[in-house]
Amino acid sequence: MTDDRSDAPTTSPGGDEEKRARWPSARHLHRRWPGLVWAIPLAALLIVGFLGIRALATRGIEVTVTFASAEGVTPGETLVLENGVEVGRVTDVGIAADGQRVELTLSMDERTRPALNTASRFWLIGEQPTITDLQSVRAALAGLIVGFAPAEGGKPTRRFKGLDHAPVVAPGTRGTYYYVDDDTLGSIQRGAAILYEGQNIGSVTDTRFRGPERFRVRLFVKAPYDRLVRKGAIFWRGSPFKLQLTGAGLQTQLAPPTSLLQGAVQFGLPRDARGNPRAAEDTVFQLYEDEASARQGPTGPKTPYQVAIQGAAGDLTTGAAVSLLGHKVGEVLSTQLVFAPGSRHPFTRVVVALYPRKLDVQQPASASGGTWRAATDRAVERLLGQGYRATLTRAMPLVGGHSIALAKVGGAARLRSGGAYPIIPSGRASDVSGLIDKANGVLDKLDRLPLDEIGDNVRALTGNLKRLTGSPKLRDSLDHLDATLARLDRITADMEPEVEPLMQSLNDTAEQLQGTASAAQALLSGEGANQDQSLPNAIRELNEAARSIQSLTDYLGRHPEALLRGKSRENEE
Repeated sequence: MTDDRSDAPTTSPGGDEEKRARWPSARHLHRRWPGLVWAIPLAALLIVGFLGIRALATRGIEVTVTFASAEGVTPGETLVLENGVEVGRVTDVGIAADGQRVELTLSMDERTRPALNTASRFWLIGEQPTITDLQSVRAALAGLIVGFAPAEGGKPTRRFKGLDHAPVVAPGTRGTYYYVDDDTLGSIQRGAAILYEGQNIGSVTDTRFRGPERFRVRLFVKAPYDRLVRKGAIFWRGSPFKLQLTGAGLQTQLAPPTSLLQGAVQFGLPRDARGNPRAAEDTVFQLYEDEASARQGPTGPKTPYQVAIQGAAGDLTTGAAVSLLGHKVGEVLSTQLVFAPGSRHPFTRVVVALYPRKLDVQQPASASGGTWRAATDRAVERLLGQGYRATLTRAMPLVGGHSIALAKVGGAARLRSGGAYPIIPSGRASDVSGLIDKANGVLDKLDRLPLDEIGDNVRALTGNLKRLTGSPKLRDSLDHLDATLARLDRITADMEPEVEPLMQSLNDTAEQLQGTASAAQALLSGEGANQDQSLPNAIRELNEAARSIQSLTDYLGRHPEALLRGKSRENEE
């Protein structure tokens, strides 16, 4: 503070006290509060401090995740979702230290701290959209999303390696993993459903190629359904649509729509396997083509043979069935048209693979390839000895594709050698295919008939008949014949009254002749029997004359027109 000073002239010391008493003097005041002017800066400082503390409290947990690619990820906008709930954001995108992967920096919610361990997983949603995952389709259109699946049991960490695909089974899901082996994958893909009596009990988590014609599929069966997987359980390929003709009629079965795109694996537990112990985790099962094959049991190693087919087998495709009494016992591996120089006609060389176990071949003790071959050859030899041959047939007449059937069509035979594999003799089955071949032969004969020439001859004949029926001479002849017949009818009618007296006269004459013959017979048997030997001949002639007159009378009675026309050849008969 400043002192108040007056402009009065300086006085003598004696008058100073009087002046000080007349003028007020200043006092120094000491206050702790700096004043209202400092209130605004102080308030601003407090607000900044509060915001800083709040920012530090809500900053989140910084996590680094690496991916092979991060195209479409935007710092500050790309979200981190857990079951559809936001639990973080991407704060930065950069290249990893190795220069091959992309590094994302995430700010995770404090609530996720217990789940940030080595068991948890991160992945990008929408990078590879699929129709079966609608969330991936939405993310591909609106922007990528980082998916987060928390888990327990891992070690705490802040660095993760992102997955290339979303996990089929969420971490922490209770269940058991198993494997199935098959020669082909078909439509089965990662994420395909595992169905039991129409119920989804698990998923295919992985598919691996293990060598030529060998694949291994990993399955996850959710609890409590994994208790059903026991020794003797069967797995087969599921079909989205199944049509079957049985004794009860036509039956259809529809699978879930997702099986159309990803396929499905069907699971079954036969009744005789329900008492078996539970299968251990990672047990390997066989994946069969269909339920019928699965219930028939193991097939054994494929044993190849050759078959020479003489018929038209161009539509015999790889994978076609080889059947015995309606049971599938093998499959076609390859087909080839052959016209060897030494052969008279071209034929189709078919390589088939037979299933030893389906031919009732028990597993040999050594279970080596050569042992299986020898045992299977013996089983085929027994069939050939009973008259069985490899024949070309159709699954459905006329419309079905060709297949190979072992049918009994001839006498005993044996396996032949002459190629890479033993040769099974072929034959022609007397089934629908044979009937169809005969029908085709008849049609070929009809094709060879000169139908055009026959048609021309028929047209010429009908033309001649038309001209003949239209001829004036023919009409005049018919009119003349009608007039003649009319006159003959009138003559017959006029003579009919005279015929009856004539017939009466003939009857009287015949009676008189018979009477004369009777009298002569009496005379011969009496006194004049030895007088003349010619009388018996005369009597016989009289009798014959009487009979002739009687026959004439009977004939005229039946045919009076004979008086005019004579006796016809038909009447004589």
